[in-house]
Amino acid sequence: MRRYWSLLSLLALFAVATGTDAAPGSGDRPLPMLNAEMSYQGPIAHRVAFIAELGEELSVGDIQHLIRTAPHRLERTDARVLTRGVNAGAIWITADILNLNDAPVTRRLTVRTGWLDRVDFYFLGNGRPVRRLAGGDSLPVYQRFLGKRIATADHAFHPGVTRLMLRVETADPLVVPFYFSSREEAHEREQFETAFHSFVYGVMLALAVYNLLLFAGLRRRRYLYYFLFMLAFVAMTAAYNGIGMALFWPSAQVWQQWAPPLLILCFAFTGLAFATSFLQTRRRRRRLYRLTQMVCGAYLCAFAACYLLGERGWAMWLALSLAPVFTLLMLYLGISSWLSGMQSARYYLLGTVASATGASVTALTVSGLVGYSRLGYYAVDIGMVLDAMLLALALADLVRRTHNARVAAERRAQVDHLTGLENRRGFVPVAQSLWGLVKRKNRDMCVAMIDIDHFKAINDQFGHATGDRVLRGIARVLDNSRRHGDLLARWGGEEFVLLLPETDLEEACQVAERLRQNVEALTVREGADRIQCTVSIGVANRDSEEVSLDKTLVMADQALYQAKMGGRNRVCAGPTTGTPVKAASA
Repeated sequence: MRRYWSLLSLLALFAVATGTDAAPGSGDRPLPMLNAEMSYQGPIAHRVAFIAELGEELSVGDIQHLIRTAPHRLERTDARVLTRGVNAGAIWITADILNLNDAPVTRRLTVRTGWLDRVDFYFLGNGRPVRRLAGGDSLPVYQRFLGKRIATADHAFHPGVTRLMLRVETADPLVVPFYFSSREEAHEREQFETAFHSFVYGVMLALAVYNLLLFAGLRRRRYLYYFLFMLAFVAMTAAYNGIGMALFWPSAQVWQQWAPPLLILCFAFTGLAFATSFLQTRRRRRRLYRLTQMVCGAYLCAFAACYLLGERGWAMWLALSLAPVFTLLMLYLGISSWLSGMQSARYYLLGTVASATGASVTALTVSGLVGYSRLGYYAVDIGMVLDAMLLALALADLVRRTHNARVAAERRAQVDHLTGLENRRGFVPVAQSLWGLVKRKNRDMCVAMIDIDHFKAINDQFGHATGDRVLRGIARVLDNSRRHGDLLARWGGEEFVLLLPETDLEEACQVAERLRQNVEALTVREGADRIQCTVSIGVANRDSEEVSLDKTLVMADQALYQAKMGGRNRVCAGPTTGTPVKAASA
């Protein structure tokens, strides 16, 4: 029987060319013919013919009649994917399928676009009734053949010639990547797309959750806007590739048809909200901020008008037209912020270039303005992954800079700007920590209060500028004279405080005496005058477990008062349990 199939195929081809009413191609202009045994790699729009509907909806009989009587209506393309732009009406794809075997051959036919309204497969020939399999967003998922997110049909092609007719209709961009392959190859393709989308959505959702947690902890709007930006991207892509309807709203046909343009606008709006917040546009560039708000408001009003009028095609054109506007605004926001000195804007700018380029390439691809390619179709996903990674770096850089600025500000608040020593605010926390450590180990610790003698007279005679020079000079001498491990700070005015860990009262008095002598040797020149300074020092120690740092400071201050009353330029030790008062003088 097999040896007759070659002859039968030639007769079938002859029948297609000359025709009788009994065969699918009878009386027709020869249609493209596909081999049922082959599993074609990639989309095959270049291997089929198509007819565009002009006005009212056509039936299978109408298309058959047009093939016979108006063959000039048959069109061909060299592109692998048929694209017709937004709101382009319906098209019919047709070809004859030849099976030279003596047994049926099952093939899977898919149109791998998730936003098409209607996709109807028709199979004619071999004396069998016309078989129709329906798909598309106008049907709930459970009413579609195989219940998949994209239009899919399995058909067993019987020996001989079967005519395939495929009607595709949508108000969205008409992009028809038509595949004719085995079920195994179609399954591998589905697995690749599932892995790709899982990776993209995994990255986006992880970053979204991370930024939501940052917002919950830090209450910075930029993290909330970035969370919404990532969430809008996931929702937008899930809507237009059919994943959203397959998983989350399987019966919401109206929402599925309006979701892609609406979510494209939401994606752009949340992206601009994040950009203006991250780049502080409202504070730095108020006019640009207002312009951005006006653009978003105008697009939102226009979309509302399209919805009220039921013009979904115009709504999609509106959403796609936002892609270049969104790109230009995002780039301008980044460039202007970078040029104004915001260093973190460089990561934002690189990420924006990636996402904006990807969004523009995909918008141009699906609208039919550039040739279809798989890379162009997925450019928005690839660009957004790069953008998400770069924006994560930008946010991390901003967090690092903010943290460093906060640490620097706290450090400045703890340092006396005149002398460079710790001030009281910086001294107390460190001193209390050391005090607690020494107390737990039951070790000695002393405090010395240091006051410049007759400092008011220096200010009155030579002026405050000279007084400041004297303060800096004495601070430098004290800092150079203290031991390693001692904590020195400016307590206020002309007073200094010195904490001496692991030091008993006698040793502390010796250290204080050395400081007094070094200050006494200091000379500050003011023109022809030479200013010599002295200090009075009071020393106290931790004489019991109950004595606190504050009480010891009071005791040291009392010893300082004794040194002042005793004639200044001397060291006095405060009273301790069982320890007599010690004094040293010049």
